[in-house]
Amino acid sequence: MLQAQNLHLTVPGKVLCQDLTLTLDAGQCWAILGKNGSGKTTLIQALCGLAKPAAGQILLDGKALAGIPRRQLAQHIGVLLQEESTAFSGPVLDYVLLGRFPHAGSWRPDDSDLEAALQALEQTGMVQAQAQSFATLSGGERQRVRIAQLLAQEPGILFLDEPLQHLDLPHQLAMMKLLREIAIGQRKTVIMVLHDIFWASHFCSHTLLIHDDGKILSGESTRMFSVDNMETLYQCDFQEIKTSDGNYFLPTLE
Repeated sequence: MLQAQNLHLTVPGKVLCQDLTLTLDAGQCWAILGKNGSGKTTLIQALCGLAKPAAGQILLDGKALAGIPRRQLAQHIGVLLQEESTAFSGPVLDYVLLGRFPHAGSWRPDDSDLEAALQALEQTGMVQAQAQSFATLSGGERQRVRIAQLLAQEPGILFLDEPLQHLDLPHQLAMMKLLREIAIGQRKTVIMVLHDIFWASHFCSHTLLIHDDGKILSGESTRMFSVDNMETLYQCDFQEIKTSDGNYFLPTLE
C-alpha cells in the first residue's frame, strides 16, 4: 500500500497540489487526468520517489519512501517515464532484462530472469522481436517493449506516464486490458497518466483529477466522471452519451 500524507508539490511560480492525502491499494487501477502543465508527471515522480515534495511524506507499507534504499524500493515500485534518457542499441531481450536488475544476484541473468523477460514480451505482443535491435523498432513497438521492461521488473506498484503514446488503437485497447488485468488479477496497484478519458472511464477503477489551480479530486471512477467534472477539469463544454456498455464523455464541437 502506498500513501501520500499532506503532500505539497510546487514548480517555480505555481502550486500543483496542496495537502494531498491519498491511499493507493492493491487491486486498484488508477487514471491521472489533467491539462498539460497541471502537474501529472510531477505527481507521478513524487509518488514513486524520483522527486522530493515541497512538504508532506509518502509511505510504502507504513515506511517513509525517502528512507528505503533505491534497489529495495525498485523491487516494490516501478515507473515508465514519458521519455528515454539514453539510447539503447542492443537486442530487445537485453533491454527488457534491464528490468530484472533490482532482483539480480549478479550481472548475468539466470533462468528466472529470462523467464520473466520473455513472459513480459509475450504479454505485450513483442516476443517475436526479442532478437531485433531495440533502435530499429517503430515508436509503437518501442513503447510496448518499454512496458515489457517494467513488467519484467515485477513491482507491486506500477506507475506509467502516458503508456499509450505512439500506440495505435488496437494496441491501446490491448494495453488497457493488460494493465487492468495486472491490477485485478495479480492484485497489483497500477497508476497511469492518460489523455483519453474513454480509456480512463472504462478501464480504471479509480481516477484522480488535477486542476490548474492545484485542486485535486480523487475517488472511484464512477463518481469522478460527470459532465461537470470534465468541464471544470478541461475548461471546455462536454456532452454525455449513455449506452448499454457505459457512458461516453465527449467535448462538444460548438
